Amino acid sequence: MGYAHTLAYGLALTRPVDVCGRRTLDDDFPLTHVRVDVFPPRLACYWTDSSTYGPSHPTAVGGWLMWCGAALLVAGAVARATDRPSRTARWARAGVILAPAVAATIWVTRVHRLMGLSTVDLDNECFTWQVGHLQSAPAGEILRTDRSLLPPAVDCVFTDGVVSLIRSEALGLWCCLIAFLICCAVILQRVSRSVTRARGPR
Repeated sequence: MGYAHTLAYGLALTRPVDVCGRRTLDDDFPLTHVRVDVFPPRLACYWTDSSTYGPSHPTAVGGWLMWCGAALLVAGAVARATDRPSRTARWARAGVILAPAVAATIWVTRVHRLMGLSTVDLDNECFTWQVGHLQSAPAGEILRTDRSLLPPAVDCVFTDGVVSLIRSEALGLWCCLIAFLICCAVILQRVSRSVTRARGPR
């Protein structure tokens, strides 16, 4: 429903300018550029006053519907996995589903968005971070930006230091990976014990 609602705005992925339209009837704040994300479906319309009030999101309702559907899907899968009769700990069965779901959410909502930015937009993100953290941010101009998929990293290289824009997100991804491996180890240990008991003594 959420994806259909997003595309119902006149195929926002192919004609985003028509979907954005005008901010006011008199077009006092013209459209400067648009940003389209395929997944999750998101359309951001940037106007001349977006530096003060931010961009508009005409497909926001569709995005919320899509996230609600994904949350219900994960909750149903966890309930089904923990309700089945098994000697494996419930927290391990739930963790095998929740850890990848949380990691996917972190990646889609934050990491993927920064990875897909153009060089100019990423420089603007670095400048915005520097302005918002004047006391702790490195001084000087932005020299370049570095991106890495494995390990995930989006770094702003200033003349006086380097800043990671996804430090907390990268930590969250590593924690999800560790939790997933622990849950898998518990499940595999239980399966191994069950197989050994089923064979019985020789």
